Amino acid sequence: MSSQKSTMLKKISRWLIPLLISILAFWLVFRTIDLSKFVSNLKRVGFEALLYATLLHFLSLFFRVFSWYILLGRKVSFKDAFFTMNAGYLLNNVFPFRLGEVGRALLLDNPEGPSALEAFSSVIVERVFDVFLAAVFVLIMLPRVLAGDTQQTVIYIAFSVAVLGTLALYLIARFRKQILAWLTRWGEKATFIDRWVKPKSAQILEGLSVLSNPGLFLMAFGSLFISWMLAFVQNFVVFRALYPNPPFWWMIFVLSIGTFGIALPSGPAGLGVFEGAMVAGFTLLGVDAGLGFAHAIIIHAMSIVYNNIFGLIGLHLRGEALVDLYQRAIRRSPKAQTQE
Repeated sequence: MSSQKSTMLKKISRWLIPLLISILAFWLVFRTIDLSKFVSNLKRVGFEALLYATLLHFLSLFFRVFSWYILLGRKVSFKDAFFTMNAGYLLNNVFPFRLGEVGRALLLDNPEGPSALEAFSSVIVERVFDVFLAAVFVLIMLPRVLAGDTQQTVIYIAFSVAVLGTLALYLIARFRKQILAWLTRWGEKATFIDRWVKPKSAQILEGLSVLSNPGLFLMAFGSLFISWMLAFVQNFVVFRALYPNPPFWWMIFVLSIGTFGIALPSGPAGLGVFEGAMVAGFTLLGVDAGLGFAHAIIIHAMSIVYNNIFGLIGLHLRGEALVDLYQRAIRRSPKAQTQE
């Protein structure tokens, strides 16, 4: 009985802690905002601005998917990559713990295509690229915002970690054959290494192989960079409806800060922490918290709604149920293959 209670408490805490973080973030934002002004700010963003922002969102998403498609070694169709990425976003938006990255890998697991580990290694590379770009953008913009050294030190650390992570991935991809040869020699002395570590490592290293090709590396990284640029323009279109003639570099700074915020533990979809991070960024720029919050809500809502729609379509095309995918992601288990 005590074991069952302990298991139940662990499950409750896994859900409760992220939700409490989101609630706390929302409370910190709401306590500084006039609700009536917030609602009036939302009404100021007209249909034309939302239409242009929607088109820019889809363009940004297209280039982000194309980046991952390249990192997958084109072992799946672009259509599969598109709907699978959105299915992963859907999983993140509905459940806490950010299991969407694992869900993506499990959805693509196929004997005739990439294995789950290969797909997951490509997701890791994409996330490292994302963090690297966010750190670069914040680092470039921060001197315009702050004069102090403390905040800059944090960004320098994040930038350094991203650079080192990217370099490490490149070196692993570059010397993957030597790593496999070393594991083979080690496996001759240890059964566990030979039967478990080596096969899984081979799949992961295969997923990183694209990084050893400079052309494909630049294509994937460049596509993600374009995706970021389009996202900045999308944010500019929305915020311009709220604030007259805002500097474009504000969007670079605030969206990059929001990206770091959404990486923090939180409830589904990063609710609260994304908005809180963006409001904090706007506050540093001297923008009213109510305006910043209205902007963050609109941008976040667009992303959640559109990605969830395409995610549901993706799950339907693959004959998957969202809850089943969530349970598999928790267990890290691929879908059983049917025997012909």
